[in-house]
Amino acid sequence: MKTILITLLIATISALLMGQQKLHTIKKNGMEVQWHHEKDKILFKITAPTTGWVTIGFNESNTITGAYLLMGRVCQNDAEVVEHFTIGPGNYVPIQTLDDKILISEVSGFEANAVTTISFSVAVSSTCTYQKNLAAGTPYWMTLAYSSEDDFQHHSMMRTSVRIKL
Repeated sequence: MKTILITLLIATISALLMGQQKLHTIKKNGMEVQWHHEKDKILFKITAPTTGWVTIGFNESNTITGAYLLMGRVCQNDAEVVEHFTIGPGNYVPIQTLDDKILISEVSGFEANAVTTISFSVAVSSTCTYQKNLAAGTPYWMTLAYSSEDDFQHHSMMRTSVRIKL
């Protein structure tokens, strides 16, 4: 029953994403990220060929240091997205441990046929040090990554970056 509800929720969010005029899509190395802005939040849908974690990140430069990461996973049919700040390569910490306000909401996701799909929303603006302003039109380097494992500390099997404008 829970799986059916999650699937319906994902389908509804996907339909809403498709109905927006400003739907943005990035596809690279088997991973797809879709997003659009809605009032004071941005909605993301991430799909990747893995049953491990999936991640998108934002930074002003094409480096991982200083990046704001949104790391998601589905464990036992339960989707989770955790905000991280990257101190350096391989050294990222959950923002919640840095006493910043969590901006993630509306998390849903599922795994099917060795593919993970996660949808969530993020508040557009933040006064916190470790989060990024995700307002429409803001330019960033977007990191796209995924792993074969659900453990967020497990190394990525694919990581790349693309220049985007939110």
